[in-house]
Amino acid sequence: MTSFWVAAQPFEESSDDDFLVYLSEQWWTPWVFLTLCMIAGFWMIRSLMHHRGRERQVRQAAKASGMQYREQDGFGLSRVAFRHMASGDGKGWTANQVVTLTARDGAKVHAFDVRSWTEFAINESAQGEKTIRRARRGQGMASDRIRRKHHGATQSAAMAPLPINAPRLVIGRENLISKLFATATRIDLDVESEMFNRSYHVIGDDLAFARDVLDAQMIDLMVSTEGKITFEFSGKWLLLHTEQLAPELMPGLARLGDEMRHVVPALVIQKWGPPGVTRATVG
Repeated sequence: MTSFWVAAQPFEESSDDDFLVYLSEQWWTPWVFLTLCMIAGFWMIRSLMHHRGRERQVRQAAKASGMQYREQDGFGLSRVAFRHMASGDGKGWTANQVVTLTARDGAKVHAFDVRSWTEFAINESAQGEKTIRRARRGQGMASDRIRRKHHGATQSAAMAPLPINAPRLVIGRENLISKLFATATRIDLDVESEMFNRSYHVIGDDLAFARDVLDAQMIDLMVSTEGKITFEFSGKWLLLHTEQLAPELMPGLARLGDEMRHVVPALVIQKWGPPGVTRATVG
C-alpha cells in the first residue's frame, strides 16, 4: 500500500524547469542569448586587440630608446621574492612586455608589466566528486591538476641590480590603507623633505640602513615621481612598482631604476657590501 501511494503521487516540476519552459516560449529569448554572445565575443576581441596593440607599442618604445624588448620574461625575474609582490605557497607573479636597458657598466635594468597569480589544485575522485583547493607545497596529491589563475589589474614595475646586499626596506605610497594597517611595521623616520614625509611611509627591519640609504639624492629621485611609485630594496635588487604605465613611459621607468642604483651612497656600499658578501659591521 505504501509503495503504491508513493508511486501514485503526481510529478511536481521544479521552479527551475518552469522558468526554462517560460523562457523557451518567449519570442525574445533567442535575441537575448544572441546579444549576450555578441557582448562576450566583443569583449574577447577587444582584450586581444588591446594586448597586441600594447605589445607593438612597447616594442616600438623600446626600439626608439635603444633598449631590448621581450614579450615574455626570459630573465627569471619572477623568481625574486619581494614583499610588495605576491609570493609564498601557491602564489606568485609573472612579467611580460619586458624592456631591458643595458647600463654603461653592463648591468641590466628591466621594466615590465606584472600580474599576480594563485595556483589551485583540482582533484576528481572515482565517484566524480571534484575538489578545488589552494595549491600548497608538500600538500598535493599525485592525481592533482594544477590550475594557475591570474587576478588583479596589470601593473608596471622595474628591477635594478644594486651594488649592495640590502636588508628589506619598502618605501610605500602613503594612503588611507597604509595609515590604518602599516602603523605597526613603520620605521619612525622623518626626513627634511616634507614632500617625502607626506607621500611615503617606510617599512623595514633595519633603521640604520633606512637612514643611510635615504640621503638627499635618493629622496629627490623618489619625490620626483610625485608619490606614484613604491620602492623596495631587497638583497641585490631594487624594485620600482606602480600602476600600469603607457607604453611610451616604460623605457623611462627603466632609466629611473638605473639612475637610482647609481646614487646609492658610498657609506651604504661600505657598510652593506656587494651582493653575496656578508654585511660588514662598521663601528
